Amino acid sequence: MQTFRTERVAKEIRKILANSISLLGTEIGGGLISITSVVVSRDFSVAKIYISVFGTKVTPLEVIEYLNENKSFYRSEIAVKLKIRNIPDVKFFLDDTLDEIENIQNLINKTKS
Repeated sequence: MQTFRTERVAKEIRKILANSISLLGTEIGGGLISITSVVVSRDFSVAKIYISVFGTKVTPLEVIEYLNENKSFYRSEIAVKLKIRNIPDVKFFLDDTLDEIENIQNLINKTKS
């Protein structure tokens, strides 16, 4: 469970990184890359950033690998704009919620027919 402060920091991290991550989508092939959610640990040591990727020329896993390889850049971007004592370590994950929804919808359609 997140506290009010961790939720507030998560929202700020999402705002800070949203522009640079969406620009990354245009740089790597004209796709759409967006942050779906950010979860910050209670001690502010880790920020899990969930990313959705659509229509890029590279695979979503390659995008996540790229982001994790360059996480120091994104962490420094957070450090410049967010004035807190401990800047969390960022970890990027692929958000596959839409794929799961599609699979569930397909299962429901199969049971109806």
